[in-house]
Amino acid sequence: MPDAPARAWKAADGSVRLLAAHTRARTLSGPSLNELHHACSIVFQSAKRDDPARFDDMGWLTSPYTLDGTTVYGLVHNEYHGHKRRDLCPTGDYMACWWNTLTLTVSHDGGQSFGPARYVAGVPYRFRGDLGKRAGLFAPSNIVERDGWYYAMAFAEGIGAQKRGVCLMRTRDLADPASWRAWDGRDFTVRFRDPYTQGEADPEASVCAPLPPDRLPFTVTSLVRHTPSGLYVAVMAGRRAERKGAEPVSGVWVSTSADLIGWSAPRLAWAAPLLTDKNCAVDETFYYPAILDPDARSRNFEDTDGNAQLYLTRLAQKNCKPTRDRDLVRIMIRVEPSQGG
Repeated sequence: MPDAPARAWKAADGSVRLLAAHTRARTLSGPSLNELHHACSIVFQSAKRDDPARFDDMGWLTSPYTLDGTTVYGLVHNEYHGHKRRDLCPTGDYMACWWNTLTLTVSHDGGQSFGPARYVAGVPYRFRGDLGKRAGLFAPSNIVERDGWYYAMAFAEGIGAQKRGVCLMRTRDLADPASWRAWDGRDFTVRFRDPYTQGEADPEASVCAPLPPDRLPFTVTSLVRHTPSGLYVAVMAGRRAERKGAEPVSGVWVSTSADLIGWSAPRLAWAAPLLTDKNCAVDETFYYPAILDPDARSRNFEDTDGNAQLYLTRLAQKNCKPTRDRDLVRIMIRVEPSQGG
């Protein structure tokens, strides 16, 4: 059941693997993105541990990246479901007891199996069952390489010293989960603190500075480099007005950047009803947009020449709610600079 943006990589034998993960992650494989088949084996699954300090409750493998097609690193969107541990969260409410971190898992067999995940990033506070809202770092984007650094984005929910918005982080060593550093507003200096082993002191030093919300207003679900222009394209799903005074529109939005730090104003790429709309007038909604180019030159499909595919999850609705009846779909798109940049 596709519950995360589509990701793909080229294995050492030349085959292509595609992942659109749920908590039990399975892959599709084949000779190209245009010819894939399902595999039934589970490649990654979290352990549902009760201890929030283990960062291993419910995980979505969302950001695979490989340098050689054999060793595959993967960032994991890790949810701690406090509502299932009433001694820690007496209300038993899912949203009020949801605490999120990013972890790292590694495969040494081309993505056929991934090992236990280790802490990468989160907010510098221990789980609280009385917060009344979700907290942490959510939904890592795919990883992209630039000048020897590996970058990813994640969405932070505001709590304490951590402000709400899109965080940018990078590493030179994908194998070391402690090597990731986040943007502080001027440079990549933020070292993520494990609040259980390192304590909660000085939280201001362990939070990212979100990129401007008027440029990246929603979770970035996909990053791709447009080779002809050299610009990076950030893909998002959300609802906003295209211009001041206009009616809000739901759909897929894009923003562009030359350096992953300064971004253009978001533009509507495709209008569509979204999972987050709570729209009872439609039978299906969409979410988790991602751009993948079957002709990408990079092993991890992080580039496009302009002719590409927009992948989405299509969710059937019943009684105004999304169901588990979901399809991974794609739409042919053209990526090119607009007039005036």
